[in-house]
Amino acid sequence: MTTEPAYGKTGEQIVTIGAVTFTDENRWLRENTPETLAWQEQENAATTAAIHGWTHFGEIRDQLDRTIADQPSNAEIWGTTTPRRMGRFWFHLAAVAADDPTLGLWISEAADGPRTLIVDPRDPAFGQDAQLLWYEPTTDGSRVVFAAYPLGQTIGTLHVVSTEDGSVLPIEAPRHVAAGATPGWLPDGTAFYTADRTDTGEYRMRFVPVDPGVPDEADTVFPRTQLPHNTFTLTAQVSPDGAHVIALAGQHEQIACRILDRTTGQWRPFLPADYPGECHGVWYDDDTYVAVVTANAPRGRVVAIPVATSTQEHTWRELVPESEAVLRCVRKLGEDLVVCEIRDIAVEFRVVAATGKAKASIPLPGSGSSPTAMAARRFERSTELTFTHETFRQASVDYRYLPETNEIVALSETSKAFPDLTVERAFATSRDGTRIPYFLAHRAGLDRTKPLPTFIEAYGGFNQALMPHYLGNVGPFLAAGGVYVQANLRGGAEYGRQWYEAGRLANKQNTFDDLFAVAGELIATGVSKPGQLAFYGKSNGGMLAGVALVRRPDLWGAVVADVPLLDMLEFQSPDNPAATEARGAFLEDYGDVTDPEDSHRLAAFSPYHNVRIGIRHPAVLQIFGEHDFACEPFHGRVFTARLRAASAANKPLLRVRKDYGHLPATRAQAIEHHAEILAFVMDHLGMRPAAA
Repeated sequence: MTTEPAYGKTGEQIVTIGAVTFTDENRWLRENTPETLAWQEQENAATTAAIHGWTHFGEIRDQLDRTIADQPSNAEIWGTTTPRRMGRFWFHLAAVAADDPTLGLWISEAADGPRTLIVDPRDPAFGQDAQLLWYEPTTDGSRVVFAAYPLGQTIGTLHVVSTEDGSVLPIEAPRHVAAGATPGWLPDGTAFYTADRTDTGEYRMRFVPVDPGVPDEADTVFPRTQLPHNTFTLTAQVSPDGAHVIALAGQHEQIACRILDRTTGQWRPFLPADYPGECHGVWYDDDTYVAVVTANAPRGRVVAIPVATSTQEHTWRELVPESEAVLRCVRKLGEDLVVCEIRDIAVEFRVVAATGKAKASIPLPGSGSSPTAMAARRFERSTELTFTHETFRQASVDYRYLPETNEIVALSETSKAFPDLTVERAFATSRDGTRIPYFLAHRAGLDRTKPLPTFIEAYGGFNQALMPHYLGNVGPFLAAGGVYVQANLRGGAEYGRQWYEAGRLANKQNTFDDLFAVAGELIATGVSKPGQLAFYGKSNGGMLAGVALVRRPDLWGAVVADVPLLDMLEFQSPDNPAATEARGAFLEDYGDVTDPEDSHRLAAFSPYHNVRIGIRHPAVLQIFGEHDFACEPFHGRVFTARLRAASAANKPLLRVRKDYGHLPATRAQAIEHHAEILAFVMDHLGMRPAAA
């Protein structure tokens, strides 16, 4: 039995968003008042008791502890990063001690040499319960800038450490939001540029001196008209000679939009006026920027852009033409270039000469993904090429490329693998005739003569590709005889810009049609049946889970919406101090709720606004982080209340996890997080864990 304020049933309000007017009976659940938070905690406690009270929860958690304890999947720990070399030092983000998985920054003078801990986030100087998520060394490796974030939060404080002795240098720096953007060092390491927001939400580029006597530079506040409308982050890319700085707008669409001439102190546009598509890359030399561009090449091509004439496209020189592969990022390696591509939903690396002549295809250990190259769409700065690689069967391993022999060598090892996993690829036909790829994975020798419990995962948005990834997170489900399905829906980047455009904004309906087509194909081919299907989606995929729940309740035995948006007319609460940080991302994929046409379209698929009265919905678990400024817990509160009011048969579960942002903050949290998801799904699909 849950409680609500006395006015809860009589507090209906008429609300107008854009051109849409509706009655909302749950306004009280949107604000983080003591009353609302008490209601939320009661729901959270009931959900935890229900899931942890399942007879087999402990077994599931123990199995996950064995399959992912030292190898969480690619994005579960934000600090997932390969070792890097800058100057004479190798940098490693790794556990501070054998018995403490807190990530700290280590250095060594050889890739496999003895390490010295130079940043320990447990130091009280960085705040209580701080965590380290990223770092950025100077060109010579003598200094490192990083941010310390309170546990589970994404807004932190910048610090600089001296590599030689681990001393923290005094700086005055703004806050930093962990969203993929990194500061840009001057070549001599005396100062760096970093971006933040003003109190009114405008982007600001700031110059941060590290050494005394470095001449200061005024902050630059960019009017909204000078940046892409969907800007989410700004990364400062400083030229090798320190004469210019490019402001790279991101996160999901990346555009080198402005350039600073440090001699004059003036910023100007980097690209021709109204240049369409993406343009992102690296400095090749003092005068040339090498970039992946998508204008008139939806799968991408690589061009060399003379900085002096960057706004004159006829001066650009094509290095790598568009091909069947989807170009995702490019970096410099010595005098050559390395391009990261997706071909048939698998990552590939190629070495290309500065002239554009192909030199080598880098051998990779199986069809898989490289999270560190693809997550941020940029290779991490390093004098050597290092990267992670994982497959459905094999957990993530760090590799180093040896250009002299065109070989790769492992920098880490893992025993986490599913060598007997069977993986198949198939296609479903969406409503408009488009073929939608999906992967099926299950233990070898599984009896497929009858429908089986099936766990579908999909994303379909924000120009991100859902790639093959180690399935340790669903290991107990696979061991118990379940089938895992990864569906690659439109809205992602698996097949380039056209695939992305076909699932965003006015085309978002295609993403939903694609998911239902895959589910229908699984039923038609006898893989599973209605009621034995579970759907899991995270973030944008969590929104997709909400749509799946309310539009096709007949399909599912269980649905998990992990950090979702569920009210698509009110993405964020008005008192969210970081609301402007995520607004650009929402504009990018969903639209502008203040626009009449967009508001009608969003209302048509918004899960919260499409709960049908009298309908029995399948079991649903919603998961939120209390510190998530992008996908706030109020989405789960209002959705839970409306589902429960729609039918007495609906039993929605709401989980709001402590010390969480958009992802689990520690490995222990990641294990429990996935244990709760699998326990919920397996319980409602009538499964039991396999014997250990």
